[in-house]
Amino acid sequence: MARTTFQNISYFVRWQLYPVVVALPAHAAFVMRGRGKRFGVARRADLALRTIGIHLRLECGHLPKEVLHVLEEIVELPREVPGAVVECGCFLGASTAKLSLAASMTGRKLIVCDSFEGLPEVGAKDHTEVKFDFVTGAYAGRLEEVSRNVRRLGRPECVEYVPGWYSESLGRLSGTPIACAFWDVDLHDSFHDCIRGLWSGVAAGGKVFIHDIDREPVVKAFADADWWHDVVHTEPPALTGAYTGLSPLSPMIGYATKPMDLDRSASPGMA
Repeated sequence: MARTTFQNISYFVRWQLYPVVVALPAHAAFVMRGRGKRFGVARRADLALRTIGIHLRLECGHLPKEVLHVLEEIVELPREVPGAVVECGCFLGASTAKLSLAASMTGRKLIVCDSFEGLPEVGAKDHTEVKFDFVTGAYAGRLEEVSRNVRRLGRPECVEYVPGWYSESLGRLSGTPIACAFWDVDLHDSFHDCIRGLWSGVAAGGKVFIHDIDREPVVKAFADADWWHDVVHTEPPALTGAYTGLSPLSPMIGYATKPMDLDRSASPGMA
């Protein structure tokens, strides 16, 4: 159902303008952390301003500071760490446009994986008593719409799209080195598909940023030791931000870190 003009204004103020305003100190801190670094204050300022502009111009499925954590990781990655940035779940392409700016700045490819048909079937295991339930088909952004938004606001030259349901499409990335990832796929089984298809390619010590980490079904996908042993053949990784997020302004994002030592005798943890 289309929104009325009043509803559009209310949505913009609540979910776009207000989150940007309260996150301005975080953006300023992001900029100042560039002093003396490879990507200095000027380049970080340009990146921060462009991402703010994207958030104000496109409906987003994330808060400004949440993706800022991912951008920080990308610009801080050492040159010697090989691999692409991989995004799973892109909605209308706001996060994709933001990530493409950082990927282009650092000379990396951004690989974007999505069904471009919205969420797959939502099952009973995705239900939680304390959060709203997702809806099958929600967050649908067609490939044409996403790529148009990235051309308009991002850096399309570094972006590769991998359309399809994750259970079928992620096999195309087998053997692809992954330096950093952002998974915003909402559902328990979709996270399992991402882990199964992509975790082996993540660089040792690399971070996979996880949206909706405040939800029990999402945390379970990363904490099920039996499943990880049987399918991934390793211990589940430590989770940072499980249930709480990384800060009050980034309450739905955390990350899983690929262990440097892949010995299965290492004990799992949750930070």
